[in-house]
Amino acid sequence: MFDDILGDVNEQQDKIEAKLKEYEILKKSEHGEVEVILNAKKDILDISINKQFEDNAELEDLLVLTINKAMKEADNIAAKEAQNLLNSIMPGGLSGLFGG
Repeated sequence: MFDDILGDVNEQQDKIEAKLKEYEILKKSEHGEVEVILNAKKDILDISINKQFEDNAELEDLLVLTINKAMKEADNIAAKEAQNLLNSIMPGGLSGLFGG
């Protein structure tokens, strides 16, 4: 019985992992100087720098801020997908016990 449940959970987890890789999250700095694209598994797919920077510190700050915004969105997507998995596995209504 538990082997069936665990097998189903592992299969569903693999599906979520694949689905998270399909998301593309594009975040831009406030004025578009820096663009970051990553997937919901937090793999950085691309970084574009659309301005010449005289000061590397400014570029570094923009990269950190922009990447952190994208990572936060990836976390939100992953949490939603995990909740969907929990809802699909738990018998009716019990998933609410875990914050759903």
